[in-house]
Amino acid sequence: MTEILQPSLVLAPARTAFFLDVDGTLAEIVADPQQARVAPPVRDVLHRLALGTGDALALVSGRSLAQIDRMLAPLILPAVGVHGLERRLQDGAVTRFDYDAQAHAGLVAAVTDFAARHDGLEPDPKPGAVALHYRKRPALAAQCHAFMQGLCEADPALSLLSGKMVLELIYGRQTKGEAVQSLMQQPPFAGRIPFFAGDDVTDETGFAAVNRMGGLSVKVGEGATAARYRVADIAALVHCLDLAARQGAPQREQSQRRDVS
Repeated sequence: MTEILQPSLVLAPARTAFFLDVDGTLAEIVADPQQARVAPPVRDVLHRLALGTGDALALVSGRSLAQIDRMLAPLILPAVGVHGLERRLQDGAVTRFDYDAQAHAGLVAAVTDFAARHDGLEPDPKPGAVALHYRKRPALAAQCHAFMQGLCEADPALSLLSGKMVLELIYGRQTKGEAVQSLMQQPPFAGRIPFFAGDDVTDETGFAAVNRMGGLSVKVGEGATAARYRVADIAALVHCLDLAARQGAPQREQSQRRDVS
C-alpha cells in the first residue's frame, strides 16, 4: 500500500542519497518537450540539497545529459541520462554505453520520417535512443505504438519504453533501477539510504530497486505504483526536498567553519 509522504519522513542529507527524475517530478510536463524547464526556485532547492549531501544527489532521467543540463541551466548536477545509457558523476566524468551508431542513425531517420508524415508528432533523438512524443496528437497513440513496436521487433538490440504520451526505442536493456543500484555502490552515494522520486512508468524500476535497498520510493501524482510513498504533485515533493536542504544547511556551515580554522 502506498502512503502519503510526510515531510518528516524525508531523511537527513548527511545519510541520504537522493535520486530524482526530472520531467513530471521536478519540471512540469509541457506540450513541447523541448520547452520544458526546471523553475528557478526548484533549481535553488536542488543546489542547496546537493551541497548539503556532499553531492550525493543525482538526476535520473530519460532525457540526455545535454537536455538535462539545458533544463537546469546554469546548474550542473550528477546525472543519469537516457535511462542509464549516459552517466555523469560529481567529478564531471561521463560514461556512455556503446551502441551501433549507424543503426541508430537509421532508426532516428525512420522515426523522424514517420513524425513528419503526421502533424503534431515530435521526434526526439538522443544518444543511443530516439523518442516519439504524441502529446499533441493523442488520437494517434495506437498508430504510434504499432510503428515503434514494429521497429523494435526488427532489431533485437532495441527495447521499447512507454511513458506519458511518449514512446522510446533504446539500445540495450538499461533501466533507471540498474543505474541507481550502480551509483549506490560508488561514493558519495555508497553507505547511505536511497531516496528515489519519479512520476512515470519508467520510474518503476527505480522504485523497485530502492525498495529492495530499504530506502524511500516516492511516486509524484496519481497512478498504480510500486513506490511506498506518494506526493500529490511537484510542489509537494519540492517542499519535502526544501526541508531536507534546510537540515543540511547547519552541517555545511559547521564544515565551512572547520575548514577556516
